[in-house]
Amino acid sequence: MAKPLLCGRQEIGRVYGIKPEVVSNTWIHRGVLSYEDAVIVSGKPVWPGGFVESLALPPGSRGRQLDAEELAALEAEQGARVRPRKKGELPALVGAQEYAELFGVTQVAVGQAAKAGSGRVAEPDYALSGSKVWLLESVLAHAPTTMEKSRKKIWVLREDVAEALEQGRYDGPGSFFSQRGNKVQ
Repeated sequence: MAKPLLCGRQEIGRVYGIKPEVVSNTWIHRGVLSYEDAVIVSGKPVWPGGFVESLALPPGSRGRQLDAEELAALEAEQGARVRPRKKGELPALVGAQEYAELFGVTQVAVGQAAKAGSGRVAEPDYALSGSKVWLLESVLAHAPTTMEKSRKKIWVLREDVAEALEQGRYDGPGSFFSQRGNKVQ
């Protein structure tokens, strides 16, 4: 699958020229955006880029005006090739909570491994609203390296979690919406 354009609230704010707080405090409360249209990654909503693009009002009208140059810049930064409109069109995504669950370690361990540059965790595919997000396929491709570099061999891929994520039926840590914090973790 081609890499999709993804947006957290900071990215939405960027392409619409508004503060990220407006996304959660105004757009969601007014029904412009819904969490039903987002996938939840480590407790935070992530919307498909095409869906975010579709929220724009016609040029010249009053209200939500999309900055096409910012959208193109965001797309280039992410290396995105497609702009899906529905969450069902997105591949499986992994944040730090899901990554930890995949390997039976703590979220702190994932964060430390990512910061240390040890190569234990895959390079993130996205930095959304300040947090790392991976495509599940990237994490699985890197899994042999992750397990090989694990001290005491405690990082072991849990096939059941990988399968649940792939099939969209994962209901573990990070799978539900959390209103705390500003970052997709």
